[in-house]
Amino acid sequence: MKKIILVLFGSISLLINGQIGNENISYSTGNFFMKANRPSTKEYIVDGSPYSNGDQFNKVIIKDYSKNVQDLRYNAYEDEMEFKNGDELFYANKENNLKIHFPTLNKTYKCFNYNYDGKSKLGYLVVLVDSPKYSFFKREKVELLRGEKSPNAYSKDANDYYAKEKDLYLVSKNNILFKFPKNIGEASEFFSVDKKEMESFVKSNKINFNKEIDMVKLVEFINK
Repeated sequence: MKKIILVLFGSISLLINGQIGNENISYSTGNFFMKANRPSTKEYIVDGSPYSNGDQFNKVIIKDYSKNVQDLRYNAYEDEMEFKNGDELFYANKENNLKIHFPTLNKTYKCFNYNYDGKSKLGYLVVLVDSPKYSFFKREKVELLRGEKSPNAYSKDANDYYAKEKDLYLVSKNNILFKFPKNIGEASEFFSVDKKEMESFVKSNKINFNKEIDMVKLVEFINK
């Protein structure tokens, strides 16, 4: 069995107590956990939530790793998996090609080095179709927007707030990610499929290029 990437709460507590003042918490296997430092709500209030699945922590399953890992939640603003120890938040260390499955959410996140729009990044994407031919992913992202200043002294300034961006759907091709095609013409060209065959499948299955479930059906069809 591989080394556990997330250590038990008690072990972390001992290490934290022994390394007060450090931003990173290390342990004997050499892995690291970064303290999730964010402004205190007492000093700096931000409306909304940075979490795409809600604020709760959920059980996870990670193949070939111990079952005794912390409950996690995905922070879509920071692109990090968070866990809690006492009253403090920590980010789990990122590992290339690591898959984290949330059974209660029926959702799997993959952490990997990917290339999109000319940029490389090590981050998390939701796995929608996992295939050696064409894999299909969803990027969840939250941005922090500035609140508006009050135009007068009689009302308060609006707080900064988290706003969810529109989900971005990406297809892998030759280890590079591309936006999902917008229509039949783009799809037939991108997937190198005869346009008439593509039209027939789209029509018979009533494929909507803006619906996730239909996009999954199309990629699964292409992969057959």
